[in-house]
Amino acid sequence: MKKKILLCILALLLFSGAALAQRGLNCRPVFEGKVVPEKQMVVTEVRGGGMNTYKLDYYRGVRFQVDEKTALEVAALVRADAASAESAETEMVGDLLTYALIQPTPKGKTRRYLCYQARPAGPAWVITILYLEGRATLEDLRSMFEKQ
Repeated sequence: MKKKILLCILALLLFSGAALAQRGLNCRPVFEGKVVPEKQMVVTEVRGGGMNTYKLDYYRGVRFQVDEKTALEVAALVRADAASAESAETEMVGDLLTYALIQPTPKGKTRRYLCYQARPAGPAWVITILYLEGRATLEDLRSMFEKQ
């Protein structure tokens, strides 16, 4: 019984850390499944030692397919984050944001990044958003993305 309680407490701690990670970002509702239902997203979350190679402590990615209206809604949230960020690179196709590499204000000494990509898939859009934390620089991220 004590093991079950301990496992529940550990699970709650892990999930609460994930919820706090995107604090202060306009696109946080996307990560929380409030814009696109979580069951329609592919969510990837990694933290810990395996990320050291990339100079990262935390990685959370969401990928989903949506109609143009929802794509514009998500893009508007990301654009709001870009507008208030320490630095941001963006690309637009018409009215839709298709690429962004955003560096929000750091949390102490920890750098934070928001990466966004939207690609057309017929009448729909496939959107990928990554939230990263760690000591990696923008140059480190660019180098990492070029290799993939």
